[in-house]
Amino acid sequence: MATRTAVRVAPRAIAPPLCAPRPSYPLPRVSKAGRTSRSFFNLPSTEPQTVRARRTLPYPSAPLYDLIADIDAYSRFLPYCTTSRVTSWTPAHRSDSPDPQQQQRRWPTAGTLSAGWSGLAETYSSRVFCIPDRGIVEAISGSAWTKISPEDLQRWGLRDSGPAAHAGEEGTFRSLVTRWTVRPVGGREGSGEGGTWSEVDLSIMFQFVNPLYGAVSSAVADKVAPIMVSAFEKEARRVLGPPKLS
Repeated sequence: MATRTAVRVAPRAIAPPLCAPRPSYPLPRVSKAGRTSRSFFNLPSTEPQTVRARRTLPYPSAPLYDLIADIDAYSRFLPYCTTSRVTSWTPAHRSDSPDPQQQQRRWPTAGTLSAGWSGLAETYSSRVFCIPDRGIVEAISGSAWTKISPEDLQRWGLRDSGPAAHAGEEGTFRSLVTRWTVRPVGGREGSGEGGTWSEVDLSIMFQFVNPLYGAVSSAVADKVAPIMVSAFEKEARRVLGPPKLS
């Protein structure tokens, strides 16, 4: 199956892994007068980090979006996800979508997931926002707020009530925002509805409670999003079948 892959990783200000052979702090500097001076230790950063992966798949966007919105199935095919369960749904007929079929759908609004990498694991509750006409499925945990526009939320009968009290003060992640976006791509021959291809984008923004976690995860964090997108592509092929390319 012909696919195109592009991976973008946002700059991260973190120290080398703790097991690095060289020290993560600056060595003493010697002045012209022969006196030495030492700067402060460079501790790993607690700033939010973002990893991203993007892939173009030869399937129409609607069935791909349905797969992304099926959060209950994540633990079956997504690496780093060990459990996934939807705990709350939208009522039917809540959205203002012009598509009658979409109006009758129920979309997840909350879920419980367990995930981690490099020995760091956590079970957490997520607020979930599905915006089908934008192709967005976003899960937010900890102290973060959604950046989806109020107009998009309102159109689907949603609003962000914000993080719970003391959210992100304990555990591994201060905040964790996972956003999938699927968009139709015109001008490509493929299979299914409209013969279109789709661009699938995954971004993961995370912030650790303990800055040392940033150093521990630095060796694998960049690989997380591309691996998850590859796993999603395999699941799409399993559920939707091989694409029929002309």
